Amino acid sequence: MPDSNTHRELEIRGAYPEVGPLVQLRYVARQLQLFKPRLAKSNQAGNLLTRYRGRGMNFEEVRDYQPGDDVRSIDWRVTARTGQTHTKLYQEERERPVVILLDLRSPMFFGSHLAFKSVAASAIAAALGWAGLQHSDRIGAMLFTDDDIETVRPRRSHHSVLAMIHGMAARAAELKSPVAADGSQPLKLLLEEARRIARPGSALFLISDCHDLDDDCAQPLYLLTRHADLQVLRISDPLERQLPQQSLTISDGRQRTFLNGGNRPLREHFAERQAQAREDVEQLCRRHRLPLLDFDNTQPVIPALLSYYGARQQKPRVATGVLQ
Repeated sequence: MPDSNTHRELEIRGAYPEVGPLVQLRYVARQLQLFKPRLAKSNQAGNLLTRYRGRGMNFEEVRDYQPGDDVRSIDWRVTARTGQTHTKLYQEERERPVVILLDLRSPMFFGSHLAFKSVAASAIAAALGWAGLQHSDRIGAMLFTDDDIETVRPRRSHHSVLAMIHGMAARAAELKSPVAADGSQPLKLLLEEARRIARPGSALFLISDCHDLDDDCAQPLYLLTRHADLQVLRISDPLERQLPQQSLTISDGRQRTFLNGGNRPLREHFAERQAQAREDVEQLCRRHRLPLLDFDNTQPVIPALLSYYGARQQKPRVATGVLQ
């Protein structure tokens, strides 16, 4: 099990993700548990409880025998006691494909300290991929860029996670500015495509700064979550929430401009708008009963992952349906 020194060695930083550290996150993934056993909706054999009743290992209830029930499941003790034939019902075990929806559009190419949002998001995606594979889940991904969606088909194989890692490192390397030259595809498009690709019962992890997770996404979210489970992992930089008091020179990669951080009304107006935007995302997630996990890209990724998904973590902190 990796210790704190190993965590420091695996610290993710910089403007572009590198394949090596993302591969090494497989050691940290041993400590992660993406979800507890719960009801699933798929039709494949695996290690997750479902609402389907069959010849699984987990006893659920006894009821009156009905024509067509397996005679091997008859509960002879209850039958003898009541004088009527009863049968045992069990919960079957099913698998849950894991699909990671990773936002690598231009607005993710930003960071004020330690790592850009795109780098932190890639590290989280890699860790979740390795963790899912550790628990024998099939792992797939959809890499969302300004003008394309690259799909990695879910497979129970190291090759699938490695394909995702190499794909997101290549896509992130293409980012040059936080402002797309010709505009970015909306997040709504990724959700619509995810609904088309993700099989019923899939577990989806949306990793994004959520800057356009808005009312336009409400309908795709509703349709997507009818047959799949979705968690939203929001990556944000403190500088996006509140401006410092000192003045700054900022750039979009092409032009530079001066920002007067000493202007108090400007700082307050900026903070209010950003707080409202974040609240809108949280309300949307509450409306659709989606877990929302917040990650700060200026903080080490591994401790944050362990706080949310650590195998010893019992209950995550929950406030009005949103994980804080």
